[in-house]
Amino acid sequence: MADFAATTGLVLQINTGTNASPVWTALSNNGTSGANELRFSDLSTQGATASASWPYMTRPGSTQQVPYQYAFTADTTSLGLWGTSTNTPVAFAQDASHYLSHRWSWDALGTFASAPIFTAYASTGHAAITRGDSSLLGGNTTDTGGTARSYLKGVLWGRVTSAGAPATNPTAFTVTDGATGAVTPTAGANWSSNQGLQGDNDWLQAAATPAATTADQLNMMICLYTGPNELTGTYLPVISCKYTFG
Repeated sequence: MADFAATTGLVLQINTGTNASPVWTALSNNGTSGANELRFSDLSTQGATASASWPYMTRPGSTQQVPYQYAFTADTTSLGLWGTSTNTPVAFAQDASHYLSHRWSWDALGTFASAPIFTAYASTGHAAITRGDSSLLGGNTTDTGGTARSYLKGVLWGRVTSAGAPATNPTAFTVTDGATGAVTPTAGANWSSNQGLQGDNDWLQAAATPAATTADQLNMMICLYTGPNELTGTYLPVISCKYTFG
């Protein structure tokens, strides 16, 4: 059985429409030269800004969620998350208006041999992440909890879209949320608990193995925090789907 198509067969999609009328913008795999990037900012006016000129954020006095997300399909071409198909995003909120924010989509060419895993790495090298090193994914014990969790968080829906997409929001995110190892939603119309995305330390895992050679989607929500103890720098985390295929 073949794997999924290399670039577009398994992709992260961002809702650049509204919760009531979703417009799913795909970010093809292996983004390069500023293309196919999910970018975060504390400004809602960066929809035409090149990746190399992306503005820094000032570290806040207390840990806060980064409010704006953009889906860049080319270096200076984007749509905002809930931008109603414009490049001006609406501030992310995990509430009843915004639960259709992100999803994974795959084609009918391949077969998952196990329940897929969703996490993030510091680079395409997928190297181990040091918990508590104050980096974006490593976290900081003051900002992200006594067991340092990633500043990048996610929740996962408990069934594929063909069985029923989300119709309600999950429990509100908290920056210190998370568990060591896997967090898996209860199968069915359920959100998982909130999880830090920290490489092979902490991750989300689907509730079941999707059907073979069947195109489908799986909803997820992703948010980013920053805090006063996070190390400064330019972060380019790689949001990843890990799977075996048959």
